[in-house]
Amino acid sequence: MLDSLFRPKSVAVIGASNRRLTIGYRIIQNLLDSGYNGPVYPVHPKAAFIKSIPAYPTILDVPGDVDLVHVVVKSSLVPMVLKDCGKKGVKVAIINTAGFKEVGGDGIKAEEEIVKIAKDAGIRLFGPNCQGIMNSDPEVNAYCNFTFTKLRPGHVSLLAQSGGVGEVINNRLYELDAGIRMYASNGNACDVSIPEIIEYWGNDPGTRVIICHVESLPDPALFLKVAKEVSKKKPILGMKTGRTEAGAKAVGSHTGGLVKQDTTTELIFEEAGVISFSDEEDLCQAAYAISRQPIPKGNRIGIMTNTGGPGIISADELIEAGCELPDLSEKTQARLREVLHAEATISNPVDVIATAGPEHYKATVEALLDDENIDSVLINFITPFFVDCEGVAREIAALAPKAQKPIMAIVMTEKEGWAKTISTFRDAGIPVFDFPETGAKALAAMSNYAVRKSLPDEAPAEFSDVEKDVAAKKIQETLDAKREFVPQKAAIEMLEAYGIGAPKSAEVGTLDEALKAADAIGYPVVLKVESEDVVHKSDSGGVALNLKDKGALEASFKEMEGRFKGARFLVAQFIGDDGIEVLFGAKKEEGLGHMVVFGLGGIFVEVLQDAAFALAPLSKSRAIEIMKKLKGYPLLEGVRGKSPADLDLLADSLCRLSRLVTDNPQITELDLNPVFAFGKGKAPIAVDVRIKVK
Repeated sequence: MLDSLFRPKSVAVIGASNRRLTIGYRIIQNLLDSGYNGPVYPVHPKAAFIKSIPAYPTILDVPGDVDLVHVVVKSSLVPMVLKDCGKKGVKVAIINTAGFKEVGGDGIKAEEEIVKIAKDAGIRLFGPNCQGIMNSDPEVNAYCNFTFTKLRPGHVSLLAQSGGVGEVINNRLYELDAGIRMYASNGNACDVSIPEIIEYWGNDPGTRVIICHVESLPDPALFLKVAKEVSKKKPILGMKTGRTEAGAKAVGSHTGGLVKQDTTTELIFEEAGVISFSDEEDLCQAAYAISRQPIPKGNRIGIMTNTGGPGIISADELIEAGCELPDLSEKTQARLREVLHAEATISNPVDVIATAGPEHYKATVEALLDDENIDSVLINFITPFFVDCEGVAREIAALAPKAQKPIMAIVMTEKEGWAKTISTFRDAGIPVFDFPETGAKALAAMSNYAVRKSLPDEAPAEFSDVEKDVAAKKIQETLDAKREFVPQKAAIEMLEAYGIGAPKSAEVGTLDEALKAADAIGYPVVLKVESEDVVHKSDSGGVALNLKDKGALEASFKEMEGRFKGARFLVAQFIGDDGIEVLFGAKKEEGLGHMVVFGLGGIFVEVLQDAAFALAPLSKSRAIEIMKKLKGYPLLEGVRGKSPADLDLLADSLCRLSRLVTDNPQITELDLNPVFAFGKGKAPIAVDVRIKVK
């Protein structure tokens, strides 16, 4: 059905107009200017012609079949128009008209009405409150949109929820000479969805790279599923706007406090293999590069330059983005020593020096392309007046058609005087950038996509030793008691049922019970208040650590008993402080399952906000991957004489936690903070647990 949207055999514009400053006029004009290959049917109740094209009073009066209609009438008239479209057999309707869900109130009901009418009539709806689509395929040339940027053919397909953002990106791609393959801005997306369009473009041979701008994801699970499949075939570049808007309040845990407004979307992008951007210029430059060059096999970059500074800048940018600058092979070094000036630097970056001519550039690029250690070639070229710069460009351009690796050029020059040099690169399909940072970022995006694409899909970890019934029972008992949080003792038993280490403990209500529990557990012990109202126990004076004897426990109990009237308490084994404090967490995301959180623990979780995220359930390699994302990861490797943590056991426990929340969807938030990570062979232990259920 999306062929009728993106490859329509005929287009009608209901609400066409001869008034220049109207959407109905602009759509007709764009269809004519783009050279649309099918018939165009303006629909107007009174006009005989729209721009010399015969017009028709209603869609029912149009003589031929109609694949696609634009609806540009008052929102109150849209239902009647759609009913007529149903009678006509229209396949898709682009509702440019606004005044629906986006205005709230009656607009929501109005949108529900047109969705029902269209569904009953077998019409797919695009919009409402949207721009439309474009398709630059010469067989179609469909500019079904009311924007002004000219339709320049290319291999980038662009999808934007915001028409304004979409047009800014489209215009920039035009300026970069990248052009577009297809364009879609679907506004309210009441029917035709973002995942549908991504899937369609994933199967389009003319689309090499997809740009996707989102403001929200109504069906995150579907987006994840579709984007994950498509990104295996071609890159998807994603951008989420609205990142700084305050999200839902962190309700009951440290984990909740770590989850920002855009965390879920960013995580979906990551899990789906979508390359995420926060800057439109970086996004456009990356799309431009990817649309022109082959995807590399990996992220190993060979840099050449004719001046040191830009080469260093691009190297820094690439390394900070996670790329590698490997040593050149002995064979490559030998080849370069034979052809380059004696003053040249034979390393990576290769500095051919300012006096290098066409033959030196040709030899260097050839050597880098042949080097098995190199996946991509980045050229930094400042145009000296004493060098045949056009000859340099011609030699490199001649290598591009047969190259199996990307070649990208940073040409730092005055544009008018060296216009031929620049155009020689571009005509050969070599992307040209003005600054080392810009080119390096674009190549890094391409290279990191290659790495992601090559990663194998690993199944989530499974465990045969978990006792699912124990956890389910504790949750049900909590819900039956109309409690929001699982009691500490029950929460610890849930962890133990899933093989997650926890200290010996007992819930008590009196001093006598506390003393008996401590004798059974063995000193030293910890005393904690057990109350739903106390989130941060340490800050509230609700935790006493390392109580070494009966006297210390008695004193602490009496003090807390006075502070927290009517509360119960937990006496637990004191684990010590020789481990590294980390945090395990989980938060339920509507329509997506649980987000698992790993970060530095204790008080550092709120001070440093150093955390990484993944979707449950986890595989072992995914668990280790998110650990390595922490800025504080070196602490786990061991610093200043401390033993490194057993990462394998730590990952095992994190996988078990992900399985616990997956098996029990009633868990809305889970917080293990701190978890003590120990050295080789000693499993981590969660010394404080908070589980919220609904």
